[in-house]
Amino acid sequence: MTYTTFDDSQFMRALCLREDLAPFNENKIAAFGIELCFGIDDPIATLMPAVTGGGDDAKIDILYVNRDMGVIVVCQAYQSQNLRKSAKGNKGTDLGHAMSVLLSTDEADLPPGVSPHILDARDAIRHGDIRAIHVWYVHNCPESKTIQQDMALCVSGVLKQLATYGDVAQHISLQFKEVGLESLDNFYRSSSQAITVTEKFEFDRPRKGFLMEDGAWKTFITTVNGAWLANLYRAHVNEGLYDPNVRGFMGANNKDSDKIINAGIQISAQQSPHNFFVFNNGITALVHDFEINDNSEILSLTGIGIVNGAQTTGSLGELDPSIDLTGIEVGVRLIKCEDKETVKSITKFNNSQNKVIQSDFRANDIIQTRLREEFSKLHIAEYDGGLRGHAFTNKKNKIDSHTAAQALTAWHGNPYDSYHNKMQIWDLDEHYKVAFNETISAQHVLFVYSLNEATNILKSEMKEKSKTEQLKQDESDLLLFLNERGSAFMTVHAVSGLLETLLNKRIMSPYKICFNDSITKEKACNLWKELLRLFARYISMLKPGLSGRLSNKGEIAAAKSEFIRHAGTIAEVMTTMPSGNPFQFFINEINNNI
Repeated sequence: MTYTTFDDSQFMRALCLREDLAPFNENKIAAFGIELCFGIDDPIATLMPAVTGGGDDAKIDILYVNRDMGVIVVCQAYQSQNLRKSAKGNKGTDLGHAMSVLLSTDEADLPPGVSPHILDARDAIRHGDIRAIHVWYVHNCPESKTIQQDMALCVSGVLKQLATYGDVAQHISLQFKEVGLESLDNFYRSSSQAITVTEKFEFDRPRKGFLMEDGAWKTFITTVNGAWLANLYRAHVNEGLYDPNVRGFMGANNKDSDKIINAGIQISAQQSPHNFFVFNNGITALVHDFEINDNSEILSLTGIGIVNGAQTTGSLGELDPSIDLTGIEVGVRLIKCEDKETVKSITKFNNSQNKVIQSDFRANDIIQTRLREEFSKLHIAEYDGGLRGHAFTNKKNKIDSHTAAQALTAWHGNPYDSYHNKMQIWDLDEHYKVAFNETISAQHVLFVYSLNEATNILKSEMKEKSKTEQLKQDESDLLLFLNERGSAFMTVHAVSGLLETLLNKRIMSPYKICFNDSITKEKACNLWKELLRLFARYISMLKPGLSGRLSNKGEIAAAKSEFIRHAGTIAEVMTTMPSGNPFQFFINEINNNI
């Protein structure tokens, strides 16, 4: 389409309503784009740590690594204040340089502002956790063929560098993409519409089946050929084929539970193709339309979005194209429905039949139910309590239960589990009770969650300050620390041990210590930010605890102990200052009497 103003873009109109993305500053367009494309639930907690900061960024503004999804997003962002015909050029050269630094620069020579992000990405590649690398130039201008051609020139060189990582990189797909207004609008539409692959697909021969219909829907049940399904995946996986699905293809290997299942699908496809139909649950897909002849045979379909069957489709599509899949038949249910509410229900209930995530089993337990009720009555924040699909009325006031569980685990347990055992917090009682003790209050959830969020927002604010004025040494050291992966969880863990010294009294109830009832999420974050700034010199002492992405529990304990010793000593001195206790503002808002 032709853009004459930013108001012509659905994405830009939606972005204006997202006050919660303000801490990303000039990167908020990129953050919103990644959120929509990859289904991020908590952008501050998930994407703020991926923002590079402090010193040379090697032309990388965001480096997002998601091992669960198997993706890396390397992002350079540009935000124009006025609508231009196209964004600034030469981004192929810039992103080619970024990828060269990411993949090939010696560790000792990496710029400090991007070093922890790059080391994390390399580690994920070497461990075989990555199946796709997306290299994006994100901006709020119309897309340009010139920029796209410039970016395409980098692909061959980057592939050669990627090949140096050996067999683990052999099946990693690489995509250089200009993400301008057209792509951003597609992301936004895909987040609210079920079918984005809109072309017509004709079958090589009529396929038998039967039609069922109701007032709101029609469905044709038939089979499709394995080769047809694999080709569908290969051609359209990056164009919204899985938009109605709660998750995309998870990959296939013999290590992870999800991927072992997919590896089994691939084995049965090759070793027992004629039994595949009875071994496999099949596919459910939404379509715009289908064409049926008088013999109840389907001739073609128009538009498709896979609701259920992403793992089957991806497992076949990721096999070597030379493997013959024509002997495979896969059951498929094609649903045509124009009613939006019914489409939502189809998507919801079909996906609920997939493997559910661990938090689904806890969403309606007595603790999560009570916490949702408490938050609803207090009006200090909104909390989903593990309920997928919970509709937040104000994203700026949102408390994501998964991030809350990680923060609470760091506060009451160990940041190692926050970082490495995210879903086990919900799965195993021993972890769940650490985060969500039976006595926990909604105010305490807010208390800990807001500290985690304040740490991420403080990083953003200090990065912005570094652009306009010289940071003090303490501030520079703090920014470098906050730029490290896992720094927010390490900070939460350490501050939990300092709190009694600040209060100068014992914490009466560990799972109820909180701010006063009138403190909202926004004010809670501001209180924590001011306290963190006050102890900036000592927070940066926690860096040894981040060793190996929070993998060394001994280093974590030692760093926390050192922090408490130094920060606690200076806190006691602060209480005797003639000008008054500088952290009294924080103490005044604490409720330790519950």
